[in-house]
Amino acid sequence: MSSWSLKMVAPLEPGIVCRDIGPMLEFYGGVLGFETISDAEATPQMSSEFKAAPQGYRIVRMQTPYGERIKLVQTTLPNTSHEVSPWTFGQCGLAYLTFIVADVHEVAARLRQRGVHFINDQPMEVRTGFEALFVTDPENNYLEFVQYADLASYRPDLLHKALSKEVR
Repeated sequence: MSSWSLKMVAPLEPGIVCRDIGPMLEFYGGVLGFETISDAEATPQMSSEFKAAPQGYRIVRMQTPYGERIKLVQTTLPNTSHEVSPWTFGQCGLAYLTFIVADVHEVAARLRQRGVHFINDQPMEVRTGFEALFVTDPENNYLEFVQYADLASYRPDLLHKALSKEVR
């Protein structure tokens, strides 16, 4: 077993390649309330050398209220779409993003008002003290919203970090 570990200096930032970035910006910004941090274009030359996309791309970075970021990327490449399945775990690879929230029922009500596609009809208690809901974004990426009755038992590291910040 290796003693080496990845020394990250910021939270993980997943990237989502989009067929049509407009509805995705509306969903993540307007529906979920993420803030647009930057909106940039990559030149075809740089993008091609980087092996990202041959004709360049647009990348919009958005930040959650908690501080994580997602990147929405628009290219001219023909994108393959995936169909919505009733089974969230029915695809391999990156399957879904999880957002841990204070009130999953409040989130569900907001998403329902905005016409978001639900995989579950409503949040459900998966096990004692853990409720979850699966939905899809405008391009059929699965999103999970979860609520823990006792977040500290699930993520004691977060409690430790919060306490150490208060001590400073």
